[in-house]
Amino acid sequence: MHTYQASVQAQVKGRSQVIKTEVRAMNAQDARWLLWAQYGFHSIQAGPSQVNTR
Repeated sequence: MHTYQASVQAQVKGRSQVIKTEVRAMNAQDARWLLWAQYGFHSIQAGPSQVNTR
């Protein structure tokens, strides 16, 4: 498992904001699918990019 960071657009208190988030997945495509499932298909603004955890 790897950690990936991405910027996604989300509704926060009725406003649309870009927020940074992290997901753990086996590869970047799985991370993208997880982000799509959580935030929607058009929500990813940047990433996912792998984070060095060591």
